Amino acid sequence: MKNKTVYCHFSFRRPKDKEYGIFAVALYKDYVGKQFVTKSVTVQKLWQNHQHVTAIQAYANALNVLYKWQASLLQYNVTNVMLVTDNSNLALWIQKPKKSVKFREWMDKAYEPFQSGNKQFRLGIGLCAVREYEKSYKFCNEQNVENFSEYMNKNKPTHKTVIESEGFISLEDILNEDKPEISEGFKPISGTV
Repeated sequence: MKNKTVYCHFSFRRPKDKEYGIFAVALYKDYVGKQFVTKSVTVQKLWQNHQHVTAIQAYANALNVLYKWQASLLQYNVTNVMLVTDNSNLALWIQKPKKSVKFREWMDKAYEPFQSGNKQFRLGIGLCAVREYEKSYKFCNEQNVENFSEYMNKNKPTHKTVIESEGFISLEDILNEDKPEISEGFKPISGTV
């Protein structure tokens, strides 16, 4: 059977005054982006609220999504994935991750799960020439986000209740009052206590 190549378009949107970004990954059968295959749109806490850092985070997200999808892709004889971006700076950093001292740590963060050996690709991953536009940005909206309620619940602000210390009994005090006395010679049989 013939090996296939798919094209992975990836992008992001940073909603104004939010601590999260919306990250989209879309697979197409063709470079132009007319034969849609599938997409993943998630919301994630921003590494830093900065255009270039978020672009690198979108790249890291694309790698992670491709890692999750690789078993399915291989089942369909997809052996190569070509990344498609419209960001020339990001394309340069992908080709030469150590080039920019200012963003090197962020590129290292993107690559870390794959360099440590925790995650390995069996797919060939390549990079297309920078395009004028890519085809995943249109999915970067809250209606398409798959994990929005999960993210919001996980990152819900918590409130601390301050208790006056006068007359306060700690949980440890209560537990110490209720401790049973164990007589000498008591030896529990393993698995019964």
